[in-house]
Amino acid sequence: MAESCFNFIPGGQQNLNADAIADIVFVHGITGDATGTWTHSNNEFWPSWIAADFPECNVYSIGYNSALFIDLIKGDGASLNDQASMMLDRLVSREKFERPVVFICHSLGGLIVKQLIRSSEGATNAKKRTICDCVKGIAFIATPHQGAQLASIVNAIGGVVTSKALKNLQYASDPLLDLGSWFSGYAVKKKIPISGYYETQKYKAALVVDKVSANPNILGCDITAVDEDHVSISKISSREKLLFVSISAFLRDALDGIKAGHSAQAAIDTDLNDAYTAFTTQANSDRQSLSEKLIKGDRVSEVSRAERQKESFSKLLNRNIAQPAAVQMYARLMSNIETRFNRFVVTAIASGVDRSTVDQIIQDQVIDQTVKSHFTVGETLSVSTVESAMYYLGGNCHLRWDNG
Repeated sequence: MAESCFNFIPGGQQNLNADAIADIVFVHGITGDATGTWTHSNNEFWPSWIAADFPECNVYSIGYNSALFIDLIKGDGASLNDQASMMLDRLVSREKFERPVVFICHSLGGLIVKQLIRSSEGATNAKKRTICDCVKGIAFIATPHQGAQLASIVNAIGGVVTSKALKNLQYASDPLLDLGSWFSGYAVKKKIPISGYYETQKYKAALVVDKVSANPNILGCDITAVDEDHVSISKISSREKLLFVSISAFLRDALDGIKAGHSAQAAIDTDLNDAYTAFTTQANSDRQSLSEKLIKGDRVSEVSRAERQKESFSKLLNRNIAQPAAVQMYARLMSNIETRFNRFVVTAIASGVDRSTVDQIIQDQVIDQTVKSHFTVGETLSVSTVESAMYYLGGNCHLRWDNG
């Protein structure tokens, strides 16, 4: 398996649910794969039970070439960051990439997911930067958060390790400590539900991931012991097993949180849609044209350019009117501009400052700050778009460049 794969697990529905409230994604560990890691010797494949029990979700098992990671430890191959990067790209490639995600991870898979989230937060691509905010829960099954026993994992499961590269993965190694410390703070800040499990039985005479290493060190996360070894812990034989019951409960809680968030978001969406309607309708109290406003504000030289930009923004709105996400983005944009313009520019004009000072305030407080605020929430806007929206508002609704 050279590249990551995303295998859909049919359960309650036989096809992808376009209206699913979340995607549940299984991520395997070292030497595992998208199927074998989760399949018991009696041929029970428990991700299919999850798919059947949570038909409101899409369930996937993601696969990657874990042998490449072992090769890295031996001196070659793909790094943790490389694997995370490939998975992040695959998540972004989903048709509805903004859909909430809950991860169920075994062993190394948990480290890859943590790195994936960190890579998403620091991404320059707006879509990739969205993924970290979509993560609404993670179940870590025997994940070595502290780096403990990674040498044991590879020696026991993947062969003898001789490379000096192993130093970066040993107990208390700097890279894993740094990732663990970052994730602990991030998960608490973002209020991501976390569940953790560790094995109590030895695999080939080694307790591969013990209670200490399996602890993600996140406030509110109490890890649970499972009477299995490092390999068998992810292979569940029946629905009555502790791990299945516990993860099912974890998923129900995570989905309840997602549904509550959807209700809150629905209220926000309604407000944004109402705002969009108001901004794109001529205000009853303001019947002056954009040209009239600019002329009264001693801005005759701007009239021609402002009219062109106003029309350009109007066409942009018309092209995107059928896209709810775009409508809400432009509603936020126009609301941001209106608020900033009335707070900073109108006040400055009323105080009698000169034209150059007003222009500088428009640039600093309206245009630049609006671009910056929208970039922060994952929306990329150009200075030209913001300026065009400002003129559109001036001609249609609420903005003016004179004293009354």
